[in-house]
Parts: sequence; structure tokens; C-alpha cells
Amino acid sequence: MIRSYSQLILLLLLMMPGYDSQAAQPYLQENRVLYIEKALKAFQETKLQNIINTYKYINVVERNNCRSSLSDLKVECLLSFARNNCSTYGKQRSRENCELYSDIIIVNKLSESAFIKRSERYRVTRNSKEDFRTALTNRLQQKYGKLVTDFYLTDGSECDNEDLRCLAAGLDQFCLDYTNAKSLSWQYCTSASLWFIGTSKQN
Repeated sequence: MIRSYSQLILLLLLMMPGYDSQAAQPYLQENRVLYIEKALKAFQETKLQNIINTYKYINVVERNNCRSSLSDLKVECLLSFARNNCSTYGKQRSRENCELYSDIIIVNKLSESAFIKRSERYRVTRNSKEDFRTALTNRLQQKYGKLVTDFYLTDGSECDNEDLRCLAAGLDQFCLDYTNAKSLSWQYCTSASLWFIGTSKQN
């Protein structure tokens, strides 16, 4: 049964056993583009420190409260804690934005092994003077940066600075094409790209 999930989380869950792909229409292009546009706005409207604080909170929750080896149960657990965290914001818009970038953080948590294989993870942590999580985060950011650089080399990124719908449509198409060319899902490509674009700002 499909509950009231965001576009990104719904698409992630539909990759897993036990979810009915006929219960919703998450694959429609207009829905995907609208979700990406909303996520871009959420990053734009939120102080970077608030986003980083949420990222740290979800990291702690993952380690201490949501350690299930089953991906769907882990997602449900992380979503529950994330929604509770977002509910502490007084303004509805802030709560909605928090839910959007929290979803992106959660999907990125699930996609870490797709970006950094076990052998590379071992090399990164062995050769780094930083702690494991910091070294891994820095390496992931490098991977996300390369992905976004590839996107900005496409025609789909040629948008006016304030035209988020254009940027969203371009990113959606880029990740569809990337999915066809590489072994990376649309969900993982989109989430990683949104995180890098959203957290690269200065505020």
C-alpha cells in the first residue's frame, strides 16, 4: 500500500518488494519535474546551517535507531524520525521544506554504496587522517560534484538563474539519460545532484 510519500521517496520505495506500482503515478514527467523544482526551492529558502543540522541528526538516527538491514524498514524508520524533527518548525513552509531536504538526505544515505563501492570505501578511510564519516562524506561530495559537473555540461542546464522549472526539467532529463547510460537509478542521481546544488550555496 502506498501512503502519502514525497515523489522521491515513493520512487525509491517502488524499487523495493511489497509496494504496488499501480497505486500511484510517480513516473509521470510532470510529477518528477515538479518535485525537483520544489526541492530546489526548499534548499534556496533554507539556511545552510539548518540543512546541515538535519543531515547530522539523520546520521545519528541512522546509527542509533534505524539499523535494520531491510531497506524498506530502514527508510520507514528514518522517515518517521525526520518527520518528527521537521514538525518542530513553527512555520508550515519551513516544515514542508524540511521534509523535502530530509527526503534527499535519506535517499543519499541509501545510495552511498552505489557511489562508493566497498573496496573504495576501505581505501578512502585507510588513507585519510579524518574520521570515517568525515572521510566518506568528503568523498561522496566529490562524486556528487562530478555528477553535477556532467549535468552543467548539457544543454538542459542552460537556464536563467531564477528559472527553477527549467533547471528541474533539465536535471530530470539528465538523470533519465544517466540512468540509461550508467548503473545508477534516477532516484540516486537526482538526490545526489540536488544535495550538491543545494548545499553549494553560500548563506
